[in-house]
Amino acid sequence: MIWAFLLNLFLTVVYVMLTANTSTPNVIIGFAIGFFVIFLYGLTREGPTYPGKVWRLMRFSVYFIKILTQANIKIAWECITPGLTQTPRILRHDVSDLNDTQLTVLANSITLTPGTLVVDVSDDHKWLYVHCMYAQDRSSAIAELRDLHDRLKQEVFT
Repeated sequence: MIWAFLLNLFLTVVYVMLTANTSTPNVIIGFAIGFFVIFLYGLTREGPTYPGKVWRLMRFSVYFIKILTQANIKIAWECITPGLTQTPRILRHDVSDLNDTQLTVLANSITLTPGTLVVDVSDDHKWLYVHCMYAQDRSSAIAELRDLHDRLKQEVFT
């Protein structure tokens, strides 16, 4: 995916240099032409195409922004209302199916979300220990982690 994006940027630069026009609409047109060329090339190969990968990445981004916003609202509500409704818990989450890069991205995604923090990774890289501030029900908290895990793996790393 990164190579296709870099190729798209390169094709955009080539288009802008050939047209000798650096206006914003011309750069957008160059990017769109590069995108289309990479799409056509991707049709000759097996596996997901560049636009498909971009679409999946955008879908994951929307999902992540949604859970990030929900967590921020929950934390803000906790700060402005009297009393504490926290139910902290440390959960153990299975990550044996992830490589080191995927594990790092998942851990950072969990830690970026307010109210959750990755505390540790087991020495064998099979378990992730996550502190959750609002994990009243263990099974639902694990299900939320599993959903993030699965979406990240399917939509970003395939």
